[in-house]
Amino acid sequence: MNIMAILLNMYFMEELTELVAVVLVLALPIVIAVLIYRHKRNDTDKRSQVLLTALEKNSGSLPEDLLKSLNQPRKSTKERLLGKLLWGMLGSVAGLGLIISAFITCGNDRKAMAFNSPLVFGVVVLAVGVAFLVYYFIGRKELRNEIETEENDLKK
Repeated sequence: MNIMAILLNMYFMEELTELVAVVLVLALPIVIAVLIYRHKRNDTDKRSQVLLTALEKNSGSLPEDLLKSLNQPRKSTKERLLGKLLWGMLGSVAGLGLIISAFITCGNDRKAMAFNSPLVFGVVVLAVGVAFLVYYFIGRKELRNEIETEENDLKK
């Protein structure tokens, strides 16, 4: 291979890498949203089918226990807050990891650092993680009474 072919291969490889990164960033959330929507729709269809079957067999009256068992269990306030804490910790650690990897790969080259995609993604992921952590700590303080009420209701 000559030098020109090698340079062209390197140029197209960089373009391909950037294209794959953009496609992943844009397409992955859409695919995840579609999968979540399909899962929820499937669950709703199953519950509807069970209700229709029960209505046909009982000729118009449904027992209260059946209706309660078909309703999706609602997460408590404490469980939702702990979920925010989990996502905040995951986002913060992943963001810091990406930022550290950007610094390691670029070394002292500040020009390369400015356009380094792990650094940019790391800052964004770190910001989202910190936002979840802030939400958790503010929510824990603001919703303390509601959490205690829910725990007391469960004990009864």
